[in-house]
Amino acid sequence: MELFDGDDMGSSNEGGWPLTRRAVLAGTAAGALALASAGLAGCSAAGADANDMSNADDGLTDEQKKVHNQIVATYNVEKQTAIKEQLDAEYAAGDYDETAPFVKADPFGTDTLSCYVRFATTDPVTVTYEVAGRKKFADSPKVAAFSRTPRGGDTPATDHEFKVIGLIPNHKNKVTLTCTAQDGASRISTFTIETPALKGEEEKRLTVTAGESNTPLADGLFTILGNDSSKLDFMYLYDNAGQIRGEVPIIGYRSHRLLFPGDGSMIMSVSTTKMAQINAIGQVVNVWSTGDYELHHDYAFDDDGNLLVLASHAGSEADLDVDRAAAKKDKGERVNVEDLIIKIDIATGGVSLAMDLGDIFPDLKARAKVASDGDLDWIHINTIQWLGDSTVLLSSRETSTVIKLTDIYGTPTVDWLMGSPDFWAGSGFEDKLLQAQGDFSLNAGQHSVTYLPSYDTATTGRYQVLLYDNNFGAAESYPKFDWGQLGSAVVTDYNKGTHSFGRIFTVDETARTYELEDQIAVPFSGYVSSAQRVGDSNNMLVASGQAKTFTEYDRYGLPITTYEMEAEKYIYRVYKYEL
Repeated sequence: MELFDGDDMGSSNEGGWPLTRRAVLAGTAAGALALASAGLAGCSAAGADANDMSNADDGLTDEQKKVHNQIVATYNVEKQTAIKEQLDAEYAAGDYDETAPFVKADPFGTDTLSCYVRFATTDPVTVTYEVAGRKKFADSPKVAAFSRTPRGGDTPATDHEFKVIGLIPNHKNKVTLTCTAQDGASRISTFTIETPALKGEEEKRLTVTAGESNTPLADGLFTILGNDSSKLDFMYLYDNAGQIRGEVPIIGYRSHRLLFPGDGSMIMSVSTTKMAQINAIGQVVNVWSTGDYELHHDYAFDDDGNLLVLASHAGSEADLDVDRAAAKKDKGERVNVEDLIIKIDIATGGVSLAMDLGDIFPDLKARAKVASDGDLDWIHINTIQWLGDSTVLLSSRETSTVIKLTDIYGTPTVDWLMGSPDFWAGSGFEDKLLQAQGDFSLNAGQHSVTYLPSYDTATTGRYQVLLYDNNFGAAESYPKFDWGQLGSAVVTDYNKGTHSFGRIFTVDETARTYELEDQIAVPFSGYVSSAQRVGDSNNMLVASGQAKTFTEYDRYGLPITTYEMEAEKYIYRVYKYEL
């Protein structure tokens, strides 16, 4: 089974990024910076759905509660199976061909802007489809046509079953099917499908600003992976023009990233306690519970296709509301947050604790202070990357450190740390610190760390690490540490933040060093946010979550296009996927 973690669209670093700092630092973050309030902590799962129904009781209208109940039912595998059986029965009772296909609008409830299509042909054909555009009218902008080859559509067949995505909301959509026979002859037919209005309050069209680069945008859909709304929660898909092309409802919290097992399905989180698998036709075929744990921030496949999930003990966040004063007084009895990694066996659904980071860094945990909100959020892991052979990269926001661990299923061992020598002084891990080469401020509060191997990594021990450097040095867990020691560019007063960075480091494991390869200055976001390499042209997508904006840059660090969107709090992450 070919597995894709879905954090980039081409992770090979062969050819590299020949950016110049002069080029990328000039003019790439023009315009006013929409800074969020200084008190927004941004990353914690606190206040999110601890169970399926909590959102339904949290300030929703009666209509929203009804929709939320429907969303909860969507992630019931038995109900999804029944829907598929009903579709099969209806299809079998008719005689559907390419000129009159069997079509249902979003029957599984997993994407408002999609439809299910099924038909038979007398000869083996490949299939593509095009959703017609819409002319500009009144205050509604023109919408371009949207074309795709559905899953399996590039293989000649006589039975065709697939999902059409990219429909225009609240619109009677015209869809054109092109069936191409093995002799190259094409046959064209059309059908119409009416879509409802969006279920959420997201924008149909983002504010789009063209940049100075003429490099084409990478293919794919911008996937908004969490807006932490107090209302209904969705994963949104937007095309390169900023037009919404998908609205995927989730029970609550966030879908932190998409994972692709290689069979046309995708796996994502749909609440703080559930991971779900949606197949190529839109059916929810698996839902895995996190058992005695609550997930947060990120997850990855291991070599066997099982899920490694960042987690806290279940009830960690709820416990904070019981007696905050007592929690502050007695740290030893507190349930710690965001310091565990669990494994979910996708075949059995079994959940096991893979690692407690408190066992690896006990002295660090012992010196941490309980935060003002009652959290003992002493390490705050916000990214996990599987490197193979029981090895992972972790991003720790609270310590502003990237951590490489080996043998996580045996005896977990720290291989290296990319962080401040001043912070780690006296920890016993001083010899694990990579040595920074060159003059640059260290990463501060980073997110969205991505491992980028090159073709010769196995022999040279060299590879790149891409991350979003929030450039914000602060941690309530370690109030006595002077985060200004990370470098002159690091912001320690939130209200004075001007820039964060998309950064690429080159790690040399043989020399035990790392150096700043290049960086792109972006609007400041003290928390959340993401960076991703996309496309064959090595474009970089950088989202500044609290500024509610994201930009795709070319390989020289010049902006191609910038997108702004409304959000109640922030954008958690934006990754681009070829869906």
